[in-house]
Amino acid sequence: VKPDEVLLVVDAMTGQEAANLTRTFHDQIGITGAILTKLDGDTRGGAALSVRQISGQPIKFVGVGEKVEALQPFYPDRMASRILGMGDVLTLVEKAQEEVDLAEAEKMQEKILSAKFDFTDFLKQTRLLKNMGSLGGIMKMLPGMGKLSSEQLEQGEVQLKRAEAMINSMTLEERRDPDLLSGSPSRRRRIAKGSGYGLDDVSKLVSDFQKMRSLMQQMGQGQFPGMGMPGMGGMFGEPAMGGGGPKPGWRGYPGGGAPPKKKKKEKKKKGFGSL
Repeated sequence: VKPDEVLLVVDAMTGQEAANLTRTFHDQIGITGAILTKLDGDTRGGAALSVRQISGQPIKFVGVGEKVEALQPFYPDRMASRILGMGDVLTLVEKAQEEVDLAEAEKMQEKILSAKFDFTDFLKQTRLLKNMGSLGGIMKMLPGMGKLSSEQLEQGEVQLKRAEAMINSMTLEERRDPDLLSGSPSRRRRIAKGSGYGLDDVSKLVSDFQKMRSLMQQMGQGQFPGMGMPGMGGMFGEPAMGGGGPKPGWRGYPGGGAPPKKKKKEKKKKGFGSL
C-alpha cells in the first residue's frame, strides 16, 4: 500500500501530550500531515503548535463537531488568533452565513429596532444558535470570551434550556405579547407548572426579556444606556453588567453634565434699606 497522504488525527484536548504522540507516530510511520479534532470544546488549540514543531508537517483539517460537515480546512492565522485568546470571528461569520437567511435577518432587525421582538423570535434565535454548534464553541470564537470557564458555559447551556422550556409552555398569544405575562401572575403560575420551574423563574425570564428588548431598541436608535444587557447576564451564568439604566454623567440622560447652580437667596435687609 502506497498512500498519498498519512494523516495523524490528534485530539486537541490532550494539550502538550500531543507532542509525545506526534513524535512516536512520525518516527515509526512518517506522517504527511495532521487533523486536529475537538476544537468545538473549550480548548484553544495549542496542540497545533506541538504537532507542527515536532513533525514539521502541516495541519490540514480541523474537527469542530461530530458531523461530516464539521471537518473544515485549517487556517493558520485563525488558529493563531484563537490560541492568543482573540477569538475566531471569520469562522463564526462563515457559520452564521450558512445558517442565517438574509431576508429573515432583515425582518428580525426591524422587529428589534421597533421593540416588536417577542418570545417566538427569541426561540428562533436560540435554535439557530444550536444549529451553529455548542454554546461553548461559539463563545470561544468571540474576542475576549476565551476566559469563560467550562462551568460558566455549562451554566449558560442550562439557562437557555430552561428558558426554552418555559417559552414552550406559553400560548402563541403570550409569546407574541410578553406584556400579557407582566401583568398576569396567574399566567406566569400556569407556565411555571407546565415547564416544571418555579414562579420566580418565569417572572425573572419575563422581566429580563422586557429589559433586553428595551435596551435593544435604545441601542438601535444610537443610544447606549450603560454597558451590557441588564438582567440577561444570568442567562449565561454571570451576573448582569451595567446595572440596567443610564449612567449618571452621560450626555442626553438625566444626571448628565454639570449640576445646575443654585441661585442664592437674597437676604432681606433690615432697617431703611439703601439711602
